[in-house]
Amino acid sequence: MNRYSIQATILIYMSISTALLVSVLAFFLLAEYKKSLEDDLLNTMHIIADDVVQHGLYAESPQMIKEIFLSGDHYHEANFVNYMRDLEFHFSDSLDVNISELQVSKKLPDGCYLIIVSSSEIIDKKVYNLLVELGIALLMGFAFIVGLLYLLLTKLLHPLKCLVNYCHNASSQSSLEPKCSGSYEVNALKEAILELQQNNKILCKEKQDIFKEAAHEIKTPIAILKARLSLFDKSEMPKETFVKESFKDIATISNKLRELIFLKAIEWDIKQAKEYVQMQNQCDMMQQLFRPVLEKKELKMVSNLQKDFMLYIHKEAMGRVMQAVFENIFMHTKNGTTIYTYVDADARKLEIINEIGEHSDEILFSSHIGSKLIERLAEQLEYSYSVKETDGFFCTTIIFKDQLLQSC
Repeated sequence: MNRYSIQATILIYMSISTALLVSVLAFFLLAEYKKSLEDDLLNTMHIIADDVVQHGLYAESPQMIKEIFLSGDHYHEANFVNYMRDLEFHFSDSLDVNISELQVSKKLPDGCYLIIVSSSEIIDKKVYNLLVELGIALLMGFAFIVGLLYLLLTKLLHPLKCLVNYCHNASSQSSLEPKCSGSYEVNALKEAILELQQNNKILCKEKQDIFKEAAHEIKTPIAILKARLSLFDKSEMPKETFVKESFKDIATISNKLRELIFLKAIEWDIKQAKEYVQMQNQCDMMQQLFRPVLEKKELKMVSNLQKDFMLYIHKEAMGRVMQAVFENIFMHTKNGTTIYTYVDADARKLEIINEIGEHSDEILFSSHIGSKLIERLAEQLEYSYSVKETDGFFCTTIIFKDQLLQSC
């Protein structure tokens, strides 16, 4: 977990980046300033050397030449007079290799060479003074910018901190305070938190409703089972009959709970957005899902589906209903027979015909969902459902409403 806040992290990164950038710029600025001073000094030394030759001062001693330049009235206003005290004059019979970067040589009429050498002390002092002034100015500017950035981040992140505090104290607050309003992103986050909070409240209420409805639905079957158990010793009913009746009571309770869970799952799925689903995909999915059951019961499926059509439905909810329908068909179809599926794309109708068989041992969860429950969901999911038994055959018909569908 990061121990630094967003504000502190941004300030640290910005400060380091700014400091590095300013350091690089200051380095280049000082380097250019020093080079400019050195060029200016060398130009001054060339002018002085030319004046020595022009006025014949080379006949004097090096010390006298320096005194002349320092005491001459016409040099007092010259720009290079400040450099004179750091200059050293030498005469040489030959041109020696430069012993300093700040060195100028001039050939004299008598064949000798005038060498003028300067120390870098005055340049170093000016560069140091500029460094101090620049450092103070940059430090003040840096502090000013960081201060402004801090205030800006404080203002921008205040709504976010408000949201964090609200989330920590959500149980004691009913709504977000107005000060939590901020930028577009913060407002979007606020709306998402409120929506999530509202959904959690709805979900909690739905969970409570599930327990209430479950308690109401199974109250009577449980009361009957408890009464049966309490009368076991007094009853003259044979043990086998008593056990059989008790199992029926337990099956009733289980079926009620399964139906309730199935209904609540459908209600949740209906809240999701609708989407386009091809009917062929639904049929293929059911066939793949129940392939082990089909193989065990030696069942075959034959379909006349030639023209596919598309459903605009709550996919998960309709998938649960279709699964319940096909489970009941597969479980109650005679072994070794064929299930015929007829699809009318224009009428958006699905018709399934199977030969009725005995009760199957392969009971799945949705196999307990009866026709009445599937009919109860028809209005919500916008389909019609009907079943018909004729001469040992069972016919299941599902017609999807026109407004839900779009032909392929």
